[in-house]
Formats: sequence, C-alpha cells, structure tokens
Amino acid sequence: MVRNLILYCCLVAAVAVSVGAAPQDKLDNLDVDEILNNDRLLKSYIQCMLDEGQGRCTNEGKEIKSRLPKFVATGCGDCSPSQLDKAVKALKHVTEKHPQEWIKLKAKFDPTGEYAKKHAETWKQRGVNF
Repeated sequence: MVRNLILYCCLVAAVAVSVGAAPQDKLDNLDVDEILNNDRLLKSYIQCMLDEGQGRCTNEGKEIKSRLPKFVATGCGDCSPSQLDKAVKALKHVTEKHPQEWIKLKAKFDPTGEYAKKHAETWKQRGVNF
C-alpha cells in the first residue's frame, strides 16, 4: 500500500513537472555572439538566408530563415525578450559591419521597403539604424 502511494506520488510529480515546464524555443541556445564574431560562420548563415552559394543551412539557419518573413513583417513585435535581444544584436552587427549583405537581405525580405519604413522608428529606439 505504501509502495503504491509512493509510486503514485512520483508519477503525479513527474507529470506536473513535464506539464509545467515551459516549451523551449528551438533558437534559445543559439550563440549569436559566436556567429557574429566568426566571419566564415556569419557568411554561411547569410548565404543560407539568401539561398546563395551552396545553399547549405544548419538546422538553426533553416529555423531562422523560416521565421524571417514574420519577423520582418512584425518588426519583432511578438518576439520573446531573448529573441529580441538576439535580433537587435544581429541587426546592429550586420547593418554596421556588413552593409552589402544587409542590402541583399533587405532586397529579399523587404523588397518594397514597406516594413523598414513601418518599423524604422521602433528599431531606432532599440539602437538599430537602417
């Protein structure tokens, strides 16, 4: 009887922990600093976004690429704080240190400039100038 009670309590605790655990975003563990501080790695991510070169994308690159249209359209309005921090860091780096790649990315993901115009002030407040 006691053994069954202990087993039951353990099962309830395991279920409670698994239900209460917040789902982890696929990009939570992405080390943006590592990518931005490694030109070869950054170039491969940019090529992935642009479908250039070999077109090889890491799983993280594919995930970022799939989210970019919504990210651009909303100005990261529905991003988590962690996602927003990473986006600001990446945008500042690319716009300031890789302007030619930034031009290509804008041409692909915001060809009319509609979203850049719409969200320019918000990004400026975040420290990113387009």
